[in-house]
Amino acid sequence: MRDFFDVIRNRRSVKYYDESVKIPREEILEMLDEANIAPSSCNFQPWRYIVVDTPEGKEKLGEANYNKVQNDTSSAMIILLGDLDYFEKFEEIYGAAVDEGHMTEDVKEKFKISLEGMIEATSHETKRESVYFDCGLWAMQFTNIVHAKGYDSNIIGGFDREKVSELFELDESLIPIMLIAIGKKDKDARSTTRIPAENLVTFK
Repeated sequence: MRDFFDVIRNRRSVKYYDESVKIPREEILEMLDEANIAPSSCNFQPWRYIVVDTPEGKEKLGEANYNKVQNDTSSAMIILLGDLDYFEKFEEIYGAAVDEGHMTEDVKEKFKISLEGMIEATSHETKRESVYFDCGLWAMQFTNIVHAKGYDSNIIGGFDREKVSELFELDESLIPIMLIAIGKKDKDARSTTRIPAENLVTFK
């Protein structure tokens, strides 16, 4: 495992991957689990994902992915989805919290009642914004984990979201947020520059 600051300073958006490198599904699952530690509003964890790592799946996704090189050469493409029906996972999430001793059943039930009222009063647009926000936190955590494991990644926003929903027969509650290519780089990514914080910050 790499040093934390080495990971965040040297992660790059890789476009070209070594097609001979195949990340085992067990290792992908481990990285997904580690990324799931990312924070989310009320711990709702609204991220869902489809791992596309077969030739048939890649061909299907290629109909909606404008980034053909990443699609075709990566070990896998992750379709990151946001679940607008995230509250349906309440019992699974908070029931486990009770089982593990993080809260009592009474506290869980009181929390559920207060959250139900909040969710009912939340607009569709606000739910959508919250899901995008949380999935963004997850994506950054995931790509850093991928880099720490010795692999590379590329976060992709250039794809046809409606087409992805159609091709993969997604439920209406699931929003395609982004695609993430993962694999082992075949070519180095181009270095980039960043604006110094002192040019962006205001202290009050």
